[in-house]
Amino acid sequence: MKILDILSIGVPMSAGIFLMVRFFQRTSLPGGMVRIPGTVMEAHRKAHAKLVEGRAFSRSGGMLVTSLGGWLTGEIVGITVTTLSLVLNPSLSHIPFSIMLGMWLGCATLFLSVRRQANRLVQSVRSSLPVASFLLSLLLEAGMGSHSALQEVARAIPKGPLAWELEEITRARTLGISREAALERSRRRVPVEDYHIFLNLVSQGERLGVGLSRGLRDHSSKMLEGELYRAEAAAQKAAVKLLFPLVAFIFPAVALIIFSPIILNIWNVWGQ
Repeated sequence: MKILDILSIGVPMSAGIFLMVRFFQRTSLPGGMVRIPGTVMEAHRKAHAKLVEGRAFSRSGGMLVTSLGGWLTGEIVGITVTTLSLVLNPSLSHIPFSIMLGMWLGCATLFLSVRRQANRLVQSVRSSLPVASFLLSLLLEAGMGSHSALQEVARAIPKGPLAWELEEITRARTLGISREAALERSRRRVPVEDYHIFLNLVSQGERLGVGLSRGLRDHSSKMLEGELYRAEAAAQKAAVKLLFPLVAFIFPAVALIIFSPIILNIWNVWGQ
């Protein structure tokens, strides 16, 4: 079979299966067909939980990733590669190689996708933490308790991984989990040193009863200085990154514009 035959058969079949599943979802017919999409999603969530809780991505913040987009992308890549490999060589001896190639590329895509999402979430925590620390210090100076202050900070900062972590910490008492255990779980999930210092300050303030506002404000100032240094380093790296597009695309175009009259004159002279 050719690729065109595969597409002409596979695309309508996939569309028909999708429409049929959607029909069963919208109807009240009994049976397991209605529960297939939910079962598949639940299996993906369990597999994702085992993957990240097994600390395969703990150093890069994989435990912060809750989206299943990486799994979908990896499965699409794996199925596509396996199908194309079988279309190019449909022999029986080539089937194990095609399956292994599809699985390997699918797993690699999953790993890269989860790592990219984890890096983005870790960077979000790092950028939002100075504001959260400064806001918490202001609320504590105003006389608010640490538990209520954390709740207000979680509501005030933009929605993201840091807000979710603070909400989990404040929800610990409702779930019957001690504050120390909640802080330790959050410390394992977020691989950011500044966040660990922030949690240590909160823990010391609750355990020892000492004032937190001054320490949090100093910590916020240090984090802002660190962000400034990182921004300066990124600006210095930008010049090096711009070198390749300049040499590969801009310089040849400029040279062609400048020397095109000379080249045309030489071409006309040689033509005569």
